Amino acid sequence: MDVVVVFNGLGNQMSQYAFYLSKKKINKATHFIDFCSDHNGAELNKVFKIDYNQNSFHKFLFIIFRVLVTKKIKIVKPFKWLLERFNCNIIEENFNYRFNSQYLLPANGITFYFGGWPSEKYFINAKDEVLKAFKFTPPTDPENTEHIRNITSSNSVAIHVRRGDYLSPKNIEVFGRVCTKEYFEQAIDTIKTKINNAHFFVFSNDIAWVKANLQMNSVTYVTCNSADSSWADMYLMSICKHNIISNSSFSWWGAWLNQNNNKIVISPSRYLNNDVYTDFYPESWIRLQNY
Repeated sequence: MDVVVVFNGLGNQMSQYAFYLSKKKINKATHFIDFCSDHNGAELNKVFKIDYNQNSFHKFLFIIFRVLVTKKIKIVKPFKWLLERFNCNIIEENFNYRFNSQYLLPANGITFYFGGWPSEKYFINAKDEVLKAFKFTPPTDPENTEHIRNITSSNSVAIHVRRGDYLSPKNIEVFGRVCTKEYFEQAIDTIKTKINNAHFFVFSNDIAWVKANLQMNSVTYVTCNSADSSWADMYLMSICKHNIISNSSFSWWGAWLNQNNNKIVISPSRYLNNDVYTDFYPESWIRLQNY
């Protein structure tokens, strides 16, 4: 039995659920459990009306997972030993984000998959199911309605600049030096050479930094979505004609869900500061070398 653990923010939850759909197509004895406590909590149901259906069996699986994942409490050691004897284990994704086809194969015993699984290679065999699952209900408030009208009537380019939590002491050594000012400047210049009359729609948790550091002649700063409504930014990104993304699963999904057949997506070449190689970004996207 395979069990995919769904956790972290919306972008990660979507990658994990897409991985689940792919594995479910290969092995019907596949389940997923909710381990969401960060960011805005479990969002798949709220945003996409995905039925979690976490019954008593899933709660039992959750207890097994919590025992297996616990490392510091000595009292759980004998329980972990017993579960491992019954072939219960956790597969954690490596932080190089390289696709591993073995993870799609049915596992023995009860195997929990605890990772992000962001590469489309993990779910490309279930692309139709993923697109069906991740259908937005467009926001209807006046500000977003105006953005939708402007996005659909222009040569719109979504640009997602993630700073904020990426600049914390913990995260800056992992994520924080990938999407530099130079990266965004090169991405903007690249779009200008390919798209006439490009209009940039900026999505960021640091709009002030963007205004002070990135020069765009035709630009709209989207500031109306936050907290429980932050998903609307992903929706707006997905209906733009083209995308410039950060090393973020949130903007990754905004670009991947963009159904413009002629879309141009620009991404960094790495996801983490120390990446040597990554399958995080689809091969059809333009990867700019990081500074």
